[in-house]
Amino acid sequence: MGFKSDAVTITTALIVAFAFFVIYTRLKGWLDSNVPIFFYVALIALMKSVDGDVPLWLMLTSFALGLVLRFEFMNVTFAKVLKVFELCALGGIIYLCVRMILLS
Repeated sequence: MGFKSDAVTITTALIVAFAFFVIYTRLKGWLDSNVPIFFYVALIALMKSVDGDVPLWLMLTSFALGLVLRFEFMNVTFAKVLKVFELCALGGIIYLCVRMILLS
């Protein structure tokens, strides 16, 4: 278990930092921000290009939750529940990405 400094691990580490920024935007309540959309597109592109450990269903599920959160007419409680689900999915993505970095 160690850190190998190459292009894939550094890019994955940047994606992890970007995921923490998405979590920050969600916790601040910026539900109409485009930052999560850019994050999920970059994540899917990276994982598909390097055959990463993050499963496609997890990426697409969290992407769908992020898109649903952009609706402004949702109930506050329903929006909070969706935000918790998205944060849990982001936690799983972060875990799998860090695992991919350390086991490479």
